[in-house]
Amino acid sequence: MNFLHYPVMNKEVLEIFQGSAKKLFVDCTVGAGGHSYHILSVFPDARVIAIDQDEDSIALARENLKDFGRRVSFHLGSFCDLFEHFNCRQLAVSGILVDPGISTVQLKKSQRGFSHTVDGPLDMRKDRSMELTAADVLNSYPEEKLVEIFRRYGECVEAGRLAKKIIEKRLFVRFQSTVQLRLLIEDVTHWRPRPGLLHPAAKVFQALRIFINHELDGVESWLEKIPLNLRAGGRVIFITYHSLEDRLVKKGFQRLQLLKKVKLLRPFPSFPGAEELAQNQASRSAKIRALEVA
Repeated sequence: MNFLHYPVMNKEVLEIFQGSAKKLFVDCTVGAGGHSYHILSVFPDARVIAIDQDEDSIALARENLKDFGRRVSFHLGSFCDLFEHFNCRQLAVSGILVDPGISTVQLKKSQRGFSHTVDGPLDMRKDRSMELTAADVLNSYPEEKLVEIFRRYGECVEAGRLAKKIIEKRLFVRFQSTVQLRLLIEDVTHWRPRPGLLHPAAKVFQALRIFINHELDGVESWLEKIPLNLRAGGRVIFITYHSLEDRLVKKGFQRLQLLKKVKLLRPFPSFPGAEELAQNQASRSAKIRALEVA
């Protein structure tokens, strides 16, 4: 079985879910199915509701998890809509996992446009029924809006200079490819590769992806709904990959704890261990936070 995607911090996920009722789990961002595969394998009496907003990911997860038969069901959608579509309290859901990172499968598919390392169209939509693409943003948004997107969602130091350069370039040629954007970023930032240094395009691509897919919209309100939608003892795991997302989850968890509606299973976030980092460098930015409904 080749998932092409390493389930980030899978050992920690299983350890946390070990303390639950282990009956029904919701994998809110199933991706290729890596986390669900291990949950179904380690907890033989458990079932999984597998959700993703990417049709390609759902198709791949169906193939990878087909041996589990009716123990897993698949649904297209966003985790932010989970409680509107499923009565998790009535279903007695044992645990919910949210792992919203971009999978290796998505990054390697050049036609999706998520990666600055492979050439492809400037798309970046997780749900391809959505109309807005990265190319649309770069070719039509005003300079002030581009600066806001790069600063807010990518924390880009060169946001102003980059937005200005984009406006200048698009007067003569439309932005169409990921390499086209990457080369412009390298020019603006005077990029020279050095060991251990993050490529400046990574933050710009992150900013565009978050904006286009509304990745941070609704997270706070979803977190607030957890105690009303899970029974006591239900557990929630949230894996974050950048500071913007992690701050939202951290503050949301803390608010629920102050209201005595949940208890934090780990007072501080956990990080990938040395062994995992050796196998999967892409997990280096991951943090895991978990709570249990009181």
